Amino acid sequence: MKAKLLWFLFLFCHAWLVYAQDKSISGTVMAKEDNSPLPGVSIVIEGTLKGTQTDADGKFTLQVPSGATLVASFVGYQKFRVPVTSQTVYTITLETEAKTLQELVVVGYGAQNRRTVSGAISTVSADQIKNIPSPSPDQILQGRSPGVQVSAGSGEPGTSVMVRVRGATSINASSEPLYVIDGVPIVSQNLARTTFGSPTNPLSDINPSDIESMEILKDASATAIYGARAANGVILITTKRGKSGKPTVAISFYGGTSSAWRNPNKLRVDGPTFEKLQNEAAANNWSDTYGSVTALNPSGVAFKAPYANPDAAINTNWLDPIMQNGGLYNIDASISGGNEKVKYLVSANNFRQEGLIKPTLFNRKSFRANIDFVASDVLRFGTSIMYTNSQRNRVQNGNNTSSALANAFFYPSNIPIYNADGTYNRPVWESPVALANETDYLMTTDRIIGNFFADWTIANGLIFRTNWSIDNNYINENQYSNTNLVAGAGDIGGTATSSVVHDFNWINENVLTYQFRLADKHNFNLLAGTTIQKNVNNYSSATGSGFPSNSFRTIAAAAVKNSNADQTAWSIASFFGRVNYDYDKKYLFTGNFRYDGSSRFGANHRWGFFPSASVGWVMSEENFMKGFKAISEFKWRMSYGVTGNQGGIGNFASLGLWGGQRGGLRGGGGPTPGSGGSAAYVNYPGFNPIQLANPDLKWETTAQFNIGFDMALLSNKLRFTFDYYNKQTKDMLLEVPTPRSTGYSVLLQNYGAMENKGFELGINASPNVGNKLTWDIAFNISHNKNLVKKLAAPISAFTRDYIRIEEGYPLFSFYVHEQKGVDPQTGNIIWRAGEDGKFNINRDRFIIGKSAWPDFQGGLSNTLKYGNFDLTAFFQYSYGNYVFNYNRYFFEHGGERTTGYSAQQLDRWQKPGDVTDIPRMARVNYDINYRPSRHVEDASYLRLKNLTLGYNIPKTIASKIGAGNVRVYASGQNVLTFTKYTGLDPEVSVSPSETVQGVDQGVMPQPRVWMGGINLTF
Repeated sequence: MKAKLLWFLFLFCHAWLVYAQDKSISGTVMAKEDNSPLPGVSIVIEGTLKGTQTDADGKFTLQVPSGATLVASFVGYQKFRVPVTSQTVYTITLETEAKTLQELVVVGYGAQNRRTVSGAISTVSADQIKNIPSPSPDQILQGRSPGVQVSAGSGEPGTSVMVRVRGATSINASSEPLYVIDGVPIVSQNLARTTFGSPTNPLSDINPSDIESMEILKDASATAIYGARAANGVILITTKRGKSGKPTVAISFYGGTSSAWRNPNKLRVDGPTFEKLQNEAAANNWSDTYGSVTALNPSGVAFKAPYANPDAAINTNWLDPIMQNGGLYNIDASISGGNEKVKYLVSANNFRQEGLIKPTLFNRKSFRANIDFVASDVLRFGTSIMYTNSQRNRVQNGNNTSSALANAFFYPSNIPIYNADGTYNRPVWESPVALANETDYLMTTDRIIGNFFADWTIANGLIFRTNWSIDNNYINENQYSNTNLVAGAGDIGGTATSSVVHDFNWINENVLTYQFRLADKHNFNLLAGTTIQKNVNNYSSATGSGFPSNSFRTIAAAAVKNSNADQTAWSIASFFGRVNYDYDKKYLFTGNFRYDGSSRFGANHRWGFFPSASVGWVMSEENFMKGFKAISEFKWRMSYGVTGNQGGIGNFASLGLWGGQRGGLRGGGGPTPGSGGSAAYVNYPGFNPIQLANPDLKWETTAQFNIGFDMALLSNKLRFTFDYYNKQTKDMLLEVPTPRSTGYSVLLQNYGAMENKGFELGINASPNVGNKLTWDIAFNISHNKNLVKKLAAPISAFTRDYIRIEEGYPLFSFYVHEQKGVDPQTGNIIWRAGEDGKFNINRDRFIIGKSAWPDFQGGLSNTLKYGNFDLTAFFQYSYGNYVFNYNRYFFEHGGERTTGYSAQQLDRWQKPGDVTDIPRMARVNYDINYRPSRHVEDASYLRLKNLTLGYNIPKTIASKIGAGNVRVYASGQNVLTFTKYTGLDPEVSVSPSETVQGVDQGVMPQPRVWMGGINLTF
């Protein structure tokens, strides 16, 4: 203890002696291009918080110690370092900042000059994502960063999306990246407990307008500093902060309307056609059974068509009554400013979007305050606080026979919506119109994400930071099924569910950094730190039935009540460090390590060590490159490291668990693998073992190799980034089947291996097209090949085993009866048969080499500016991915079901010589147990994701209302889509989960949005 005290006293004395030698200097800062003075430039003594700003004439005065170095920085200009010598007057010129390797990039626990970064990091800036009508930041990433796959699970506003950075690494654990907002790792998984509607997206609580930039850390060198949570990549979100200067008020608004980009009514047949097809199927089945349509059956009865007069059939449109053109609007207001002591930004937001299916709605109100305070030359404080209240009206959606959209497709078009007595007509499942009109489901979220930090400059270049953060999330779900719905009809007397989830996450991180230089060319940046994190999740729910009337909807009014509750928790402790070294910003090295301990793993393997290293070479700085004038900058990068994964598994996954029950209600922790069944007897309580212990459960680990380069040509007007990677995941957290004699079906173990390898290419260009016209182009393409290398047994990942996980194949592979075609003479399906040449429905199913993974994906952005006008067109594409059109499976039933028909059924075989893949309407071709491969469709697409035309009002006009800048614009989202896919949308899936992707079953499509907006600054 005494040694530590003496050490700190020495540091303080050292700092005091240095600052005791201060002298006064003055100077002027000018722009290099025209020698004009620059007001508001930050002048800071390097390694300290002491500094000042230039005045309106670009002049400054500052007390500095001898031997110090000044750092001059200003938005849009390159930083400039000035060693303090014996002179007292300085002239500093700043160069404009080109979009090259010079710009700063946010990395784990800090920021770094892009030139000295040797890891694979891509950046999405605020300019790229502004004014895009998206409720969450993850959706905005789609197509904007190479190696990042973003797939929308549904077009329902506020719903979850699947984000994968360089593929998937897990099956039973999570493949989602870690999200870090202003240094705070946040909870990003769906916390809702009710299985009603599409999964929700916690990231939609974040206002995209608050974001300054998003950095995607992709290779192990960039991510290993986050260790156990970084196997799937890390997305760093930096929010806007105040800048020195007078207060700036910014107000923005956009509003518009959304609709389906493809007319859903064209995907189904009308009432008369439905009855004709039913008659045709019945006639063919009669002929197949009795030889001809004119033959009598053994009872002497002649064939009789089900419908005597199809042309007189009614034509009910089931889709229009449940769909709507959804309105949306967004309002943002902020004020920011500050001085050399205090900087602040305060913002408020309201985003509201109606879905395409009634009554879906997402409504978010958020508030943010970011404040920085310089208390002294050596002490700085800061805080970031966000509060969000969001409401979601939801409807049954997705993979469910009660889905409103699916039922609207499946219901026959020759029956009325209402019965004669005014009740809903429901011949099959729940009426889709009843679901749209009668559903009462409201989910409310109140969330606070906040952090407080303090920076202490102990000595020149030596800074200690402590950071305390919370992510506090309350979710309240209330669902009521009234007596007009099947779920609440009859003796049930209405049914209701009310649940509350409280998820509290706190983190303390302490980081010490030391930056110094030796011999003017050896640059070091050392970092060491600790993390302590704990998450506690409380859940309680109540259900009730038998309400006096539909006007009473709270559980207290129910005649029969049941309740349930549980609490779970997990914690993690970490030690981490990093060494950054460069020689003259030419030869680069980064080494990282993290040592993590998690409560989720067994006592024998609780701690994991995750190291990484990378090297870089700025080849363009070599003398032999000086002759290549076209090459502005060229840097090679290479890295290797190991990261871990603990996400997505139960908090008590390694422990032996017992569960208690009374009267069939289960308590104490929710679903677990290997359940031992019910312990309740009649209405007496009981408990029983439900999970085997596994004290050897340990981290799922991913080793990754990366090699790439960054290159700038033609005075930085053409820029390339390329990476090749190879990720090998082992010790997968997998539910492995166990012998039934144990009393359990599965045990979570470390078993299995997976591979992801591929490449990424990004190209940015700024061609010279004239003095008044500027043109910026950004293109990216990436390829990832996924392979399951080791698995205990094949896994059926989706209903009817349509998606199968099997060794030697990629995830999301389709397992079907392979249809080789339709016999032109008979109209019957030609199936791929087994080795004996005879098709067997129970045996001859195959993985057909098609999966939901795209072969290639990416985006293309073009931005043109001429005078005060700007035009942006952003295209996003996916090539080589397949979707199982589950709607077609139900639609193309050949008369075997009473549901409606798909429009594809009109292309069926009808006479000898017809060439088609839709077989003859007959039972022989539409057995309910068939899984035809024709329903696996090419879902490649090219989409004009965003088109925006803007105009900046001249300042002379804007000043008349007191505004500094006014911009108006018109914009479209999902404007055009080019695809062969025959469903509503190629960009959907019933569930954006670890094992299921690329299945379309009554999922709300992505909306086409038209809107206009205005941005004002004062």
